[in-house]
Amino acid sequence: MENTIAYASGAPAWLDMTVPDLPAAQRFYAAVLGWEFDEGPYRMALLGSRRIAGMAEPWDDAPPPEQSNWTVYLATGDIGATLTAVRAAGGTVVTDRTDIPGAGSMALVRDPAGTVCGLWQGDGLPGSEISGVPGAPVWAEVTSPDSATADFFATVFGLTAERLPGIDFTTLSNDGEPVFGVYGADDRVHRGHGAWLPYFLVDSTDKASLLAEHAGGAVLRAPADSPYGRWAMLTDHLGAHFAVVQPVD
Repeated sequence: MENTIAYASGAPAWLDMTVPDLPAAQRFYAAVLGWEFDEGPYRMALLGSRRIAGMAEPWDDAPPPEQSNWTVYLATGDIGATLTAVRAAGGTVVTDRTDIPGAGSMALVRDPAGTVCGLWQGDGLPGSEISGVPGAPVWAEVTSPDSATADFFATVFGLTAERLPGIDFTTLSNDGEPVFGVYGADDRVHRGHGAWLPYFLVDSTDKASLLAEHAGGAVLRAPADSPYGRWAMLTDHLGAHFAVVQPVD
C-alpha cells in the first residue's frame, strides 16, 4: 500500500549521493529500481510524482568523489538541538546546518566511530515521500567497528537500543517502532558515508540483482531468504552499496 510518511526522530528520512556522471547514474537506477528523475543540478529521483532521493554532480568545480556512496539522513524536529546532542555524545559536525528554502534543513555529522550520516529537518519535504511500493526506501543500517555506536544514536535521538540474541546487531526503535539497525564489524566495514546501507523494496530480488549486473553494477551478497523477505546486497556502476528486499508473501 502507498503511504506518505511522517518520520519519527532518528528514522532514515532522505538519501542522496554525489556522482561523477549524473546521466549514467540515472540510467542505472532507472533500470534497477524503476526511478524517474526531474531536472536541475540537484536531481530528484521520483516514483510517479513522489520524491524519494537526490543525486548531484560535484558543486563548484569540486573533484568527483573517489567512491560514490549513499548518504542517509536521519530525521529530526530540531536540527540545532540534535547538533548539540551529537557534540555532547562524542560526535563531530562535518557540515553545519544548511537551510534549503522550501525543503528543509540539513547537516552532516560523524559518529565517534568515524561514520558520516546526515540530519534532515523537513519543511516542505519531510523526506522520501512514499513507501510500500517497489523502488521506495524501506530500511537502513550502519556497520560499525565500535559497539558503542548504537548507544551514541540512542542518546542523540532518544531511541531504545535492543541487541538481538546470537548476532552482533542492535535495533534502534522510537516508541517501540524500529527505525534502523547497527551491525558490529564484519566484512562490510567501511568508513565515511559507505558504512550506511539503504534498502529498497523490489518485486523480485533475483530480477533486481540481474538488472544491476546488466547495468554495470555487481552482486556482493547473492539473493537469500530471511525472516524479513528475500534480500541481496548490490553495488551500482560507481561502487555505491545498497540492498534490495522482496517482502515475505
